[in-house]
Amino acid sequence: MKTVKPILILLILYLSFSNHALGQALTEAQNQSAQELYDFHIKKKKTNNTVAWIVLGSGVAMIVGGYGINMSGGIIDNDSTNNNKGLWLSYLGGAVTVASIPLFISAGKHKRKAKIQLQNGAIGFDHNINYSAVSLTYSF
Repeated sequence: MKTVKPILILLILYLSFSNHALGQALTEAQNQSAQELYDFHIKKKKTNNTVAWIVLGSGVAMIVGGYGINMSGGIIDNDSTNNNKGLWLSYLGGAVTVASIPLFISAGKHKRKAKIQLQNGAIGFDHNINYSAVSLTYSF
């Protein structure tokens, strides 16, 4: 009975404070114009594309460096049987190269979203196009 009481008190305290500690604050959605959304997606596309190219280049450099270490290991030591000194660097370079793929995919998604904003007709000088639609909003 002595061990149950402190555990029960701790459980009650945890349940009473966990909602405040782990709960997410809801923020009101801000209505952004089509131009702001276009600028946001173009900026994200450029950032993701730049990071993806840097990661891809770093991975390829690691692969080439690991291969170079493997090839030079037999020349310097005059031992052609133990040529796996740069093997882990090559493996790490391969993993880094593969890690650049999601960044390229994310850049493509932002490019498509920016293109959708352009096709809405709200961006540019002539805003004579009117669109009519029916929308249904359901909030939880």
